[in-house]
Amino acid sequence: MEECTTYLFQNPKREILSVFDAYRDYLQMITELNESVKGIMTTDDVFVSNSTMAMIEMLEKFENWISEYPPADMADQRFGNKSFRNWYERLSQEAFCAIEDLLPPNKKGAVVELVPYLLDSFGNSIRIDYGSGHEACFLIFLLCLRKLGIYGVDDNKALVLRIFLKYLRIVRNLQMTYRMEPAGSRGVHALDDFQFIPFLWGSSQLIGNKLIVPDSYLNQEIVEIYASRYLFLDAIKHINEETNFHREIPLIANTFQTKTGPFHEHSNQLWNISAVQKWEKVNSGMFKMYEAEVLKKFPVIQHFVFGSLFSIEQVKVVGA
Repeated sequence: MEECTTYLFQNPKREILSVFDAYRDYLQMITELNESVKGIMTTDDVFVSNSTMAMIEMLEKFENWISEYPPADMADQRFGNKSFRNWYERLSQEAFCAIEDLLPPNKKGAVVELVPYLLDSFGNSIRIDYGSGHEACFLIFLLCLRKLGIYGVDDNKALVLRIFLKYLRIVRNLQMTYRMEPAGSRGVHALDDFQFIPFLWGSSQLIGNKLIVPDSYLNQEIVEIYASRYLFLDAIKHINEETNFHREIPLIANTFQTKTGPFHEHSNQLWNISAVQKWEKVNSGMFKMYEAEVLKKFPVIQHFVFGSLFSIEQVKVVGA
C-alpha cells in the first residue's frame, strides 16, 4: 500500500486557474493502472481485497436504486428524464454513510473530501448529463482512496477490472435509462459520447495479442465473442448497441447528434484508429488524446474540486 500521509481534511472547492493545474498524481495513477492490466483479460482471476469487495457492494447498491426510480413519462421531453434527479437525490442522501463504511475509524474524517468526488462521478442532476469529466471524478475518488492507503499496488488490477468495470456498468445503465445527454459531446469526432478510459485501459489489455489486431474491432462477430474479455471491445459493443437504440428512437439521435448510421460515419475517430498496426501505438496515442481532449480542456476540468487529498499544484511547463 502507499505510504500513509497525515492530511488535514477540508471541504473541497473549485480552484482551477489554468489548464495546467493539478493532474500529475492523477496521470501517474492512470499510467500505473494502465500498466497493471497490460496483456490481462477482464475475465482473468485477479486479487480482490476486502476493500475492493466493499466498494463493489456499495456500487451494486447504487445500481439497485435505478429500479426504484423508473423513468417518468417523457411526453414532450426530448432528453434528460427527470427521474434521474430522484436517483441522484438518493445518492446525495446516502453517499456520506456509504463512504464511511469504506474507511477505517482513523480515516473517517476524509469523508468530507470524498463525497463531492463520488457525487460528481455519476453526472449532473440539473442538466441530466454525463461526460468524461464525470468519469474522471470517479478516478479521482479512487486516487484519494489510494492516498489514504485503502488500496495499494496489489489492488491495481482489481481497480480496473472489477471496480471500474462495475462503475462503467452503472453509468451506462443511468445513461440509457434516463436518456442522459452527453456533456460536451463532439459527436462523430469523439471516441464515445460518454466515456474515454475503457479505450485507454482496454488497448493496454490487448498489447501483445496475436489474435486480435486493431482493425479486428471493425468485425462485429469478433466484438461479440471477445467483449467480455477486453474493455476496448466491450466499449465497441456498447457503441454498436447504443447506435441501434438511437436508430429505434430517432428523436433522441436528432437531439443528441449522437452516434447513428454506419460505424465509419458515427465513430470516425475509432475507424481511423483501426488502421494503426500495433496496440502499443494505439495505447500511447490514447494517452496523448486523453491529456489533450480531457485533462487540458478547461470546460472539462474547471469543475474539479480540490482538498488535501487531491490538492491543486501548478505543473511546471517545459520552456516556460
